Amino acid sequence: MQILLSGVVAVLLLIPSAARAGSAERTERRAEHLKRTGERRERHGEHREQRGENLKRKAAVKEQRAERLRAEGHVRAANAVDRAADREQRRGERMVRQGERMQEQGERREKRGEHLEHRAMSEPAPATAGE
Repeated sequence: MQILLSGVVAVLLLIPSAARAGSAERTERRAEHLKRTGERRERHGEHREQRGENLKRKAAVKEQRAERLRAEGHVRAANAVDRAADREQRRGERMVRQGERMQEQGERREKRGEHLEHRAMSEPAPATAGE
């Protein structure tokens, strides 16, 4: 009976340490995931920002075309091209802002992942039943 009870006590003492070990692994996996998503978010933000800049350039070309049409006497067509240029300009500005925001979020996620990873590695080793 004594052996059985000491075996049960030993198992009960090992359960919390096993749970902590699992927790550290989960924390480390979470940190890796945060770092990867942060990097991906940064790349997507840079890409979106670039697309916004391209849209702004296209809008500038359309505005020049509208001026040329106006000079040739095609006022209504020039107004239509001007409206399209304004829409494209606003869309480009919005995409640039979104891209900047995505980059910032990515940097924050990556930083949080590194912090979590560092914390997971610095946690004390799980205690064993012999201690």
